[in-house]
Amino acid sequence: MSPAAIPPNETERLAALRRCAVLDTAPEESFDRITRLVTLLTGVPVAVISFVDRDRQWFKSRIGLTTTETSREVAFCAHAILGDEPLIVEDARRDPRFHDNPLVTAEDGIRFYAGAPIRTAEGFNVGVLCAIDRVPRRLGAKRIAALRELAAMVATELALRVANQRLAGELVARVKVESGRALVRQRLQDLLETATDWLWETDAEHRFVYVSHPMPAGVAGGAFLGRTRRELAGGHPADPLWSRHLADLDAHRPFRAFRYAMPRADGATSHLETSGKPMFDRAGRFVGYRGTGRDVTAMVESESAMRAMSAKLHALQASGVIGVITCEGDRIVDANDEFLRIVGHDRADVDAGRLTWSRVAPPSLHMVEDDAPSGPAGSFHRLCLHRSGARVPVSISSFTLDGAAGQWMALVQDVSEQKAREAQIRDLAYRDTLTGLLNRRSFNEQLARHLAPGRDGTRRGGALVVLDLDNFKDVNDAIGHDAGDALLQTIAHRLLQATGDEDVVARLGGDEFAVVLVDVDAPQEIERRARRLLEVLSQPVRHRDETLHPSASVGVTRFPQDGDDAAELLKNADVALYRAKAAGRRSVSFFDPGMMDGAIARLKLLNEVRLAMAENQFRLAYQPVVRMDGRGHSGFEVLIRWLHPRRGLLGPGEFLDAMEGAGLHGWIARFVMETAARQARGWLDHGRDPGTIGVNMSGSQIRADGFADDMLAVLATWRVAPRRIVLEVTEQVVIAEDPRIAAALARLHDAGMRIALDDFGTGYSSLAHLRRFPVDVLKIDRSFVTDIGTDAGDTAITRAIVNLAHSLDLEVVAEGIETEAQFARLAALGCDLGQGFLLGRPLSAEAATEWLGGVPGRATAIG
Repeated sequence: MSPAAIPPNETERLAALRRCAVLDTAPEESFDRITRLVTLLTGVPVAVISFVDRDRQWFKSRIGLTTTETSREVAFCAHAILGDEPLIVEDARRDPRFHDNPLVTAEDGIRFYAGAPIRTAEGFNVGVLCAIDRVPRRLGAKRIAALRELAAMVATELALRVANQRLAGELVARVKVESGRALVRQRLQDLLETATDWLWETDAEHRFVYVSHPMPAGVAGGAFLGRTRRELAGGHPADPLWSRHLADLDAHRPFRAFRYAMPRADGATSHLETSGKPMFDRAGRFVGYRGTGRDVTAMVESESAMRAMSAKLHALQASGVIGVITCEGDRIVDANDEFLRIVGHDRADVDAGRLTWSRVAPPSLHMVEDDAPSGPAGSFHRLCLHRSGARVPVSISSFTLDGAAGQWMALVQDVSEQKAREAQIRDLAYRDTLTGLLNRRSFNEQLARHLAPGRDGTRRGGALVVLDLDNFKDVNDAIGHDAGDALLQTIAHRLLQATGDEDVVARLGGDEFAVVLVDVDAPQEIERRARRLLEVLSQPVRHRDETLHPSASVGVTRFPQDGDDAAELLKNADVALYRAKAAGRRSVSFFDPGMMDGAIARLKLLNEVRLAMAENQFRLAYQPVVRMDGRGHSGFEVLIRWLHPRRGLLGPGEFLDAMEGAGLHGWIARFVMETAARQARGWLDHGRDPGTIGVNMSGSQIRADGFADDMLAVLATWRVAPRRIVLEVTEQVVIAEDPRIAAALARLHDAGMRIALDDFGTGYSSLAHLRRFPVDVLKIDRSFVTDIGTDAGDTAITRAIVNLAHSLDLEVVAEGIETEAQFARLAALGCDLGQGFLLGRPLSAEAATEWLGGVPGRATAIG
């Protein structure tokens, strides 16, 4: 048997077959009528309309045949589609191509076959109209010509079928668009009404023609319409600020952060800040301005209050009750007599510039309980160095005067006597110094007392509840240790208020607390009280100008059921706590012995991960990214994989969380960047241009000390330009507003690296985030791509994202493209780049090299 050759245009032919949307559909009279005509015309007992798929032939219509499909390997039709003329086999047993074919050698096998190709309007042979007999025969030229005409009728039916389906789809889509239009309008209106900024437009005369909501307090939106900004504020041209602003407007220049005051109806004043850019029509004529505005009244009032505070500080400085210093960077430029007494210096040292903060408060000199940052900020205690060498404990409250100039002030109070008293108290008590709760040592003793049998030999029932604050480190990192301390103190107070007189409350360390609930045994009651504790501590906490939203995970063990000594109960409570955190935090988990299996499994996985790191079992997969206009290659996104010796190739979901939890995020970041840069260098050295390389980094990786410098050092080692790298971060990383992440991204962006916002549309990013972060690329989340074209909401949102991105000069990438319909729709909406299984699966390095060489058909996907 000689299998049929594969047509040279097989990929395009199969795509054309898919567009016909006929495979595996129900019988239709329009096709059955044609097969009946074949039997009447030729006199054969069997007539079939066959469509040749990738690995099979499937029968849309069949006369005299019970089976619905066969493999492509034995199909006569696989030969018939290779040419444009009908294939005639008068006696299959005498034909060397088919004499040993199972369809021929079987009982009542095929002896005669006549098949006319079914050719689409695009010129692709997608199937065959067949006349089949179980005895040899000949077919005259007229009947062969008629068979060819009937095959053309099948192609016409296919074309009509596709057209009808397209029209039906368009009608359905139009109905959905019309029904969803009101919803989209309402959604956009809601977004405008809840935005922190408002939008505005003016005409060529600078009169407002549109203002969105919300407006400044006490100002009606209609007050703006038809009037200019100068008319509203009464700005005088002689004012230098207004003079420069009016000059910008006359020159049609964009302006940013222009502040002005506007009288309100209630007699007060609103301070507004606005930014705008000029608009021009297609002919280049100026037509007005468009921009954003915000109410900065609170900010202006805060600045005024700061000036008032400064005046009070000057009065305090003259009082001599507390030390007051003013600094520029490290140098102390002014100090009152009380501060000079504390550190033993004189005013000559200040005037000569010899007195510095690092000299009187060296970083190496700290107190045991000192958790202040390396530079003075907030309120904290530390040791200062007296000129004689003595160490003086002080209380410091500091604040910034001018961040750009590095100017700050601090109040410094000698607390030597207070610290001496505290030292005596700490020697006499076992209390946590920050919260006043029992410390771990005292707690263990109290728990042991409750576990001990009474005089009658009975044991008291109860429960041990361990609470661990979620994301507490983010509070310290983003707001400051003083905020973290205040939060811990508030939590401690709330736990005391929510527990009974006999219950025991302690801080075990860090952000972990413990409560012993005594004389309670029913699981329902224990859970009720544990959830009550969770509810109480989850209430918002106000610290200075920040509102903190604490949450916790809770692990519970019952005694004596889960253990009869303190160490065992604490161990089991920690296991239950881990399960609560894994369940999504803000949850309560009771210990059961089966949890130990999970702990052992996690330990085993980490051991395997560390062995995999040592034995180089991790790999990178390269998923192609293509241009939507022509599908030309644009670059790759790299994805980490684990080639497990027993389990095979594993995706990141199998191991990434465990590695991050074990503090291995730095190793992952280095491995991904090192491997990607080395591979890019290899391609470039061999004359292959890989385009851009997208690498995904988590918040913990970017937040790490020295992240940006490490990444740039890797690129420098392999001589890869930063502009070739696209650093992909999720919206959640941006929303976190971590200053260390912002600094690292700015450092990399300034060096030439591009920043992509991944999974855009799922994290509720605001325009403010896009302004604050150096974003170059938006990647539309695959959840919007899946139903694009069929879900009006997803289509509208995608269009809005594309328009927003292009208005900000950002590039748009659509992820998860799996069908031609999705590709066409996204291209029509204006997406710049795309990736997904339709365009290219993740490839090994070798397969990616073949891809770059122009032979993607031989590229091997690795998942």
